[in-house]
Amino acid sequence: MTGVPRPEAAAARGGVLARLEAGLVRANRWVVIALVAVMAVLVFANVVARYAFSYSFVWAEEVTRYMMVWVGFIGSGLVLRYGAHIAVEAFQDVLPARAAQATRALVVLILAVSFAAMTWLGVQYVLFAWDQETPILNWNFGLVYLAVPLGSALMLVHLLCIARPYILARKFDQSETFNPEDAVL
Repeated sequence: MTGVPRPEAAAARGGVLARLEAGLVRANRWVVIALVAVMAVLVFANVVARYAFSYSFVWAEEVTRYMMVWVGFIGSGLVLRYGAHIAVEAFQDVLPARAAQATRALVVLILAVSFAAMTWLGVQYVLFAWDQETPILNWNFGLVYLAVPLGSALMLVHLLCIARPYILARKFDQSETFNPEDAVL
């Protein structure tokens, strides 16, 4: 699996769209990092409080559960950029170059339609759950479920950003800190 320059490198070369893409990736990364960091602190603090002081923050489990949902949906677009989602690539490996490109174009089309459908259905679900409240904190469930359409829309945007290099040469973004091949079992 080969890669293309990171969005930050493309932004340095210029272009408004390249700078917007680099900004989106940077903001997306920091939101995921912040959510995971807060989750870790909350879980650690709750474990310490439970075992050291026999006191538990009853709201911590609910908050971290919803944060995990947000991390999953918000982070999935970034994972898509780096080609780290599970994929079956053996079929396109045996095809001639043009047929492999057509197969990748079909995959991108199917993914784009799926992400658009998830966005639309996610909005419908948010509207359905808008008047419901979470059990402990009484938060609006619609805000919790907003992760689905926002994450799906982000996946669609990330897909569109990498579609051309992926279709033409099966290239993904590269990261200095993340290599999807290291995650292979």
